[in-house]
Amino acid sequence: MGRAFTDGVSSNKKINMAQRRRSWKPLADLQGLTGRTQAIAEDMGPLVDVPAMVRIENEKWIFERISQEVLMHLTHRLVIHEVEGPRTLGATLDLETAMQVAQGMATSEGSVVLIEPLSSN
Repeated sequence: MGRAFTDGVSSNKKINMAQRRRSWKPLADLQGLTGRTQAIAEDMGPLVDVPAMVRIENEKWIFERISQEVLMHLTHRLVIHEVEGPRTLGATLDLETAMQVAQGMATSEGSVVLIEPLSSN
């Protein structure tokens, strides 16, 4: 038995099989997923950047969650243009509040704030 392992198998007793090539096409496999993702993105519309609400109490940062109901009622987004690119300051529930924030930023910071209406879907 030991000799069979050391000498190997004789060539006339070996089985010859042709190697089968696997056809793996990752792009074709993911095409359905890509199509569904693009269709969903088109239905959702443009992305709107809404930063987290943060306040500081007793020298600690407190992050607040925004409820879906509040998000549905936001009407205007406030954008400031910086060297790195546009940065969203936040969103408001009405134009009057947006105007107050923009005027406050203009007087205190000397910066211009773009008030961008959010599309209501």
